[in-house]
Amino acid sequence: MLLHLLAELVANPTPFEWASNHLHILGWPAVVFFAWQVGGYFKEVKSKVVKTVEQIDAMATNHFPHMEASLAKQDTYLESIDRNIGRLADKL
Repeated sequence: MLLHLLAELVANPTPFEWASNHLHILGWPAVVFFAWQVGGYFKEVKSKVVKTVEQIDAMATNHFPHMEASLAKQDTYLESIDRNIGRLADKL
């Protein structure tokens, strides 16, 4: 193989001819490497999407009920303040 490459280099083919003759040597590994990189990218995106969905589910199950209870407590306080302001206005 090496002698074959050296013999072709000695014959001085044009760069286009040399690349055309040896594209299969460099082309398939490049295609496999590119496919491997794209596969890794999709695995990374999938893991981020799964993590995001898990966080949204956790927020929906854990945080929203606490927020609802807090808002109900605030409503109670606001109603109490409204009643007290009404009493003060009646006295004046």
